[in-house]
Amino acid sequence: MQLHHNYATLGYEFFAHTQIQPLLKQRLVQVNQPLADDLNIDLTDDLTLKQLSGEVSVDDSLSMVYAGHQFGGFTPRLGDGRGVLLGEVYDQQQRLHDIHIKGAGQTPFSRQGDGRAVLRSSIREYLASEYMHGLGIPTSRALALYTSEQAVYRERPETGALLVRTARTHIRFGHFEYFFAHKKFAELQQLIDYSLDTYFAHLKSHEQPIKAMLIEIVERTARLIAQWQSVGFQHGVMNTDNFSILGETIDYGPYGFMEDFNDTWVCNHSDYEGRYAFHRQPGIGLWNLNCLMHAFSNHLSRDELIEVLKHYEPCLQQHYNELMAAKLGIQDAAQAEALLEPLYSLMRREKLDFTLFFRLLSKHDENKQETLLDEVVDRKALADWLNYYWSIRNDGRDQATVKTQVLRTNPKFVLRNYLAHQAIESAESGNYIPLKELLNVLESPFDEHPESESLAQRAPDWGRDLAVSCSS
Repeated sequence: MQLHHNYATLGYEFFAHTQIQPLLKQRLVQVNQPLADDLNIDLTDDLTLKQLSGEVSVDDSLSMVYAGHQFGGFTPRLGDGRGVLLGEVYDQQQRLHDIHIKGAGQTPFSRQGDGRAVLRSSIREYLASEYMHGLGIPTSRALALYTSEQAVYRERPETGALLVRTARTHIRFGHFEYFFAHKKFAELQQLIDYSLDTYFAHLKSHEQPIKAMLIEIVERTARLIAQWQSVGFQHGVMNTDNFSILGETIDYGPYGFMEDFNDTWVCNHSDYEGRYAFHRQPGIGLWNLNCLMHAFSNHLSRDELIEVLKHYEPCLQQHYNELMAAKLGIQDAAQAEALLEPLYSLMRREKLDFTLFFRLLSKHDENKQETLLDEVVDRKALADWLNYYWSIRNDGRDQATVKTQVLRTNPKFVLRNYLAHQAIESAESGNYIPLKELLNVLESPFDEHPESESLAQRAPDWGRDLAVSCSS
């Protein structure tokens, strides 16, 4: 594994040198071979495996320092409390990726925590990140998973684990907030220059490169959240320290994928006030960006920062409308938007399954409506909507081609909480076959996978209200 240490060149104000603290009798139980191949990492190499697990130390491995707004309140010093950045690698397209270990043990930023991760949360992050990648949504990735015989105490003793994950960067909004809040303006400028050089080099010739970088961050964030909304994903902990400057989904904790349609749904049972409810995610994205803009208030004027933020809402709305038009098979985004309001009202009343409904609609034949009508009590309301829908969709295009396109837009499979729960329970007893079977469909969720039909069904009654929280 050819590690680079670009971030380590920034100096000790940006991180603390840390090493992975290996778990007791740890064992590699899952690898992501396609990702390893793309990153030119040989997961059969003994030295590589020992570096990833901490049995062999890596010079210049580190834990980052940053701040963050957490549930609306500012914490001036956070940082990687259980994470170690081993370094960076280049993929086959010569793009840089971080190699980051979660659950690596205590760091100077652990804040009385044990610095560990449990198998439960590590599997949940592995599943979610690979599913998001399968959906085509920017995300961190899971490279490998280690289990162990070490007990880690949360509400109960649990199995300790290490998750090896990758991302284009782990620089967050909170990095800039940290240096601005502590009046470390030289270091803030250093971080800005590093970000421009490393991730936004295409903007350096711009008349105002910092402004151009911020506009791109705003638009990447807007597009990401539009994608979340289009697939029913709720992050659960949208703190500024969990937002990447590259618009990738990072730090999967108490996330969820909507099942019965409910736009006020709160997946995180620790979010008592519903700050990060599904329908509030677009607004929270803007709120977080406003916090980021404050850290640049010495670089751009107030009017310029407001101008940057004005890119957010139209970008998000346009991208969301385009995504939903594609899900409906409608060419005109404005017409698709008109279809959605009555549809969402119907889905809310009928508690229709978000993913399953759109998949059934993808297969729907205008002349054979029974399959969809059987999903609802108010058959007339859905029949009226379907007639309206087909009056727009029938625009002269070859409908067989449209159907093929729509099926590649609406996944058959969704990561339901009960499926993750079953995979975790089996893994905790030493059986990783359900995890591998679930990963197989989540990595290509638009395919039929007839051998795994049961994984596409609604949750049973016992699995509908499983609680997830910030505890991991």
